[in-house]
Amino acid sequence: MTKNLFVIALATMLLIGCGTTGRTGKSGVEDPAATAENAVAIAARPTAENTAEIAARAAETLAAIPCRCDSIGNNPPMVKFLRLPEPLTHQPQFDILCKSEYPATVSINGQVVKQYKTGIFFKTVTFDEGVNRITAEAVWPDGRKAVCEHVVIYEKRDLSRQPFPLWIEKRSFEPSADMEVLPGEVVKVSFRASKGQEAWLDIKPGRKRIKCLREDYNDYSLYRAEVPVRDFAAGVPHTFAVRLVPAAGGAPEGVFRPDLSRRVTVRNPEDFPLVRVKNDYSRLVYNLGAPRLGGPIRSELGPGVILKTSGKIGSNYRIRLSNTETGFISEDDVEIQGGSKMQPLYNVTSMSCGPSARGDVVTIPYLVPVPYEVRPDPDSKRLVVTLFGVESAATWVTHRTGCRVVDKLTWEQSTPETFRVYVNLKSEKIWGYDIRPAGRSLILTIRYAPVFDPAGEKPLAGLKIAIEAGHGGSNSGAIGLSGLVEKEINLDLSFRLGELCDSMGAEVLQVRESDVDMTLPDKRDKAIKAGADMLISIHANAGGSGYLSVAGTSTYWHNPFWAPLAKFIYDRMLETGLEEFGVVGSFNYTVTRTSQMPAVLVEQAFMSHAGDEEKLADPEFRQLMAVKILEGIVDYLKMMQE
Repeated sequence: MTKNLFVIALATMLLIGCGTTGRTGKSGVEDPAATAENAVAIAARPTAENTAEIAARAAETLAAIPCRCDSIGNNPPMVKFLRLPEPLTHQPQFDILCKSEYPATVSINGQVVKQYKTGIFFKTVTFDEGVNRITAEAVWPDGRKAVCEHVVIYEKRDLSRQPFPLWIEKRSFEPSADMEVLPGEVVKVSFRASKGQEAWLDIKPGRKRIKCLREDYNDYSLYRAEVPVRDFAAGVPHTFAVRLVPAAGGAPEGVFRPDLSRRVTVRNPEDFPLVRVKNDYSRLVYNLGAPRLGGPIRSELGPGVILKTSGKIGSNYRIRLSNTETGFISEDDVEIQGGSKMQPLYNVTSMSCGPSARGDVVTIPYLVPVPYEVRPDPDSKRLVVTLFGVESAATWVTHRTGCRVVDKLTWEQSTPETFRVYVNLKSEKIWGYDIRPAGRSLILTIRYAPVFDPAGEKPLAGLKIAIEAGHGGSNSGAIGLSGLVEKEINLDLSFRLGELCDSMGAEVLQVRESDVDMTLPDKRDKAIKAGADMLISIHANAGGSGYLSVAGTSTYWHNPFWAPLAKFIYDRMLETGLEEFGVVGSFNYTVTRTSQMPAVLVEQAFMSHAGDEEKLADPEFRQLMAVKILEGIVDYLKMMQE
């Protein structure tokens, strides 16, 4: 304990004598011990009652230790730290990131390292226990020199979570919120907690106790239990509380009862209400998973659709679609309906398909506003329209002459409550489709191809191309290692691409024309309402650890009909010399989650990779990327006319 306190005191005094951090450094990494930040209890730390006394004794000898820094702000000659560890760190090494004017000969702790054209340079520094001095130096061709120093204290510490004092990680607890469920369901409980102990689930009212199963991992155990609710009285909230008991032979700890519980209420099917969708683009998701861009989306529903609820988790209703399928929707997107709580149903007796001025039109009876979804299936050359709460009654299908896109309609009653319409296409090369209610019908329109000549002098003539510069306004997007701002290079590349498309005959719509805030639905709506024939979204990527770990260009599609466009652009982007990251499908980005036109997202490269960022910062390279995206578009147009 005394040694720890002395190290802390050393750090304090050295930082008083070396003010570098306050002027030029940034703290880029949190203490790894924060991995237990959500634990109810963590291992006790030593107290510091005598820190002031130790600091006073150390002050005379340590406060005067000099730390040189020649830089004043960003004025030349300049060398500065961009990312540093905490003053008192428990990490044995750190990727030190620095910046100076380019070009210079740069070094960290005496070792010459590469300087990128953005001015950055870096090195992984391994620390000794105690005081560590970090020195960054830059020497320019004209003989100028600048040095900046920084001091950190490394205290070796076992950062793994110890079992005692007993703890439970709150954020790992499932269910994540209070629940309303049907009789006969089984509630699954799980959580991470102190390794190797006994965990119990106490259920009230009553005296039911369930011992949890345990799986041991590196520095924690995963505890699980399954609770049948068939004996729970309907309408009575039951509280699930956790209890952690030291295993036999463990430390003499008392029983740990954290302030952590969930309420589970059983309701009969007839007690769950109907709800009506009230917002545009209300997302019905398969489950409540939380990946980066939201849970897996079944469909986006519009106002008026009526849904039958069958449960609730926190602020999300579970929706009964059929006897085998469910979804979830936020309570903010719906309003409870009065009156009947029966799931709406109706019968389909006929469908039709015929041509129109803009596309082939499929008409399906829509007598009640039940939920529906459209699944694109280019491999089978079809669109699959599913309606929940619909039965077939001697259905016949009318096909009128003149259809240019649709081959034929077929249907299937896949469950007693699920009706599927198969819109079989003449080709998988389509230009978009839109489905929406109109009176007592559901209208699916598959667009006709625009008129263009990819072999002509102006290969994009006849097309309207929407280009979305990602982020904007208060949303900067990623920040590069040198400080490059994503929203700015996105807008720059969008303008460059727009100018090229315009020169090739296209009508260009810049979705974001300046540095302004726009919501993602507003961006998408702007392209759709403008009647664009194609949408290209421009972004730059970031991720990975270290400054040379993850690199490369990538393209993204949500609708599989648009996968070829993503692939053509990706293949051309690789001609810039960027590394491969890949073509990514089923991507949930709202702007390109559109069926009305081919829509893809282009991630230029990684701003978190030193080499990629160096290229992104170069206007000539951005012009090259614009050329390659255009060439990918032309390649796609040629394929669409083959």
